[in-house]
Amino acid sequence: MHSKLNLKVHGVSDPSSLQIIEENFKLQDAIKGVKVFQSKKFVEIKLDIDETKINKQQVMDVIKMSGDFTVEECHIDSNMAKDDNRSNFDGVHTASGSELSNQKMSLICGAISGALLISIFLNLLFGYVLFGSNKFTGISLLSEKQDVVNNQAVPNNPEAQAPQPSPKANGPAQEFNITKNDNVRGKFNAPITLVQYSDFECPFSGRAYTTFKKLLADYPDKVRLVYKHFPLNFHANAQKAAESAECAGEQGKFWEYHDTLFEKQSGGLSVVNFKQWAGDLNLDTNKFNDCLDSGKYAGKVQADATDGQSRGVQGTPATFVNGQLVSGAVPYENFKTIIDQILNKN
Repeated sequence: MHSKLNLKVHGVSDPSSLQIIEENFKLQDAIKGVKVFQSKKFVEIKLDIDETKINKQQVMDVIKMSGDFTVEECHIDSNMAKDDNRSNFDGVHTASGSELSNQKMSLICGAISGALLISIFLNLLFGYVLFGSNKFTGISLLSEKQDVVNNQAVPNNPEAQAPQPSPKANGPAQEFNITKNDNVRGKFNAPITLVQYSDFECPFSGRAYTTFKKLLADYPDKVRLVYKHFPLNFHANAQKAAESAECAGEQGKFWEYHDTLFEKQSGGLSVVNFKQWAGDLNLDTNKFNDCLDSGKYAGKVQADATDGQSRGVQGTPATFVNGQLVSGAVPYENFKTIIDQILNKN
């Protein structure tokens, strides 16, 4: 059963945050026809969903996992649904279920529609002047004609890439008590600690895997990576993938299994594959299978996720560089700049 959803998202402060939402939608097979319009106060998202695979609350969860956002659902009446170019709504439902009258909302959404049109025009004009008409439009539409680069939706034309973000470490430094019981890669006493909250089924975490692999190679005595689990609830195999890595770690091969999960991520994650890959790594498969089937490390995985949430983690990957948060699969060069700045200060 397919249905249309219209959502308003508040709290999207920059283009990179909006593009993370779009990309997370693109990963869901049950979500199609996504259109995104940005105004000064909120983002309007129109999409089609297959309700046999995903419900409205799960769609909202996908958005909330992309950042610190609040979501309102706008319902289209039967006449308006026939015209996808119209953006008037007959009612607004917030997460708490509060309602407004149809007559009142007609007036409100009429004003919003006018504001949207003006905002879209201004964004188009500003983007053309600042970046060139083929580099930034102010409206980002997910389609098969777009590629994704560094959490940016960009055209297929390699000469017409969207402006790249310049992420940096934010907020006060948080303290982590790293012990030998943690999953640590690199020199244990290295001066730079990257604590990564990650999801083995998240493609952005897969990008971060490649980035961190290069960082560890380029800074062999300066950087250590600490892996923390943060499986997202809309990734069906993320929880068991995390548990499987811990089961491999029980036999001394956490990082070998960690690499296998990311390198074979695109081939499909499943319990059957987890057990097969354990055999490929010459683990004791009977011990591994018993560990995985019993959920032995489910509590440890949940403890990591709870700890991450308490530190402000809302999506993956989230990396704390010497205690300061860097969100998203930011490019290698950004991490290198941050690391070099810390080393130069010392």
